[in-house]
Amino acid sequence: MSGPGALSGRRILVVETTQSLPLALQGTTGTQVTVARYAEITRKLLDDLCPDIVIAPLIAQDHDILDLALLLRNTGFAGALRAFTRPLPNSAIIRAEVASIYPHLDFDVIELSGPMAPKRPY
Repeated sequence: MSGPGALSGRRILVVETTQSLPLALQGTTGTQVTVARYAEITRKLLDDLCPDIVIAPLIAQDHDILDLALLLRNTGFAGALRAFTRPLPNSAIIRAEVASIYPHLDFDVIELSGPMAPKRPY
C-alpha cells in the first residue's frame, strides 16, 4: 500500500525536516505527525510519542541516517525508519550500512525527485 492513505492512523516522527517532506505528507488523515530536531531525540521522547515510523533526511548538517539509526537502536526503538534523499545511484549500499549496525530495523530509503527532493545540507 502506498500514497497518503497508507499513513492513516500512523504516528510519525519527522527528524530534521525540510519543507519538502511535510508537503509529501499532505493529504494524510488520521495521522499524528511530530517534528523534532536530532538533538531532541531521547528515550523519553520516543516513549511519549510511541512513533510507528521515523522519517529523516539521509544526510543532515550535523548527522546522517547511520547516526540516527544508532541513536534509535540505543533507545530501544522498535518501529520503522525511512531516509529521504535525492535519487541515488545505488540505495542498496545505504540499506546494507544501516543493516550492519541495526540488523532488525525496518529500514528503507525514499528517493524524491523534482520539487519534492530535499536540498543538499552542505
